Amino acid sequence: MSNRVPEELSPIEKQAIARIRALRFSPEEDLSSVLQNPARAMHNIILTFHGHVKLRMAPIANELGVEMRTLERAFNVEIGKTMLQCQIDARLGLAHSLLSMIPPTKLSVIANLLGYDEVRDFARFFHKHMHETPSAWGRREREKTKKQERLASGVREPI
Repeated sequence: MSNRVPEELSPIEKQAIARIRALRFSPEEDLSSVLQNPARAMHNIILTFHGHVKLRMAPIANELGVEMRTLERAFNVEIGKTMLQCQIDARLGLAHSLLSMIPPTKLSVIANLLGYDEVRDFARFFHKHMHETPSAWGRREREKTKKQERLASGVREPI
């Protein structure tokens, strides 16, 4: 007999599970039918919560009533990538959107939204996948946007 104590759910996991339960009991046919396909339901959860760092897949799979490995295989077939890659893509997507805003969003805000306790952890994640710092990437993207806006308005670039 195992003496393992079940891990406490993070606040983001509690929100995700509450969302699943709300869908399960939704009177609208199209909402409750989302749960008929656990891979699509998981994809929806990952996108809704932007691949939040503290969103573990096992408690969500358990709530969906499917074994983790079965869900991983179905997800890969249905979505065309792993759940981990989908989480990474969702995190980077939100980070890209916020970093390219004018004025830029503070790194501490982005890190917090994605579930990182420290900015350095977010910066390490971003650098690992984008091969540059979040600040450098954001600066470059904002410059591209400004240049495109000047071109669209007919303003000539200085020589």
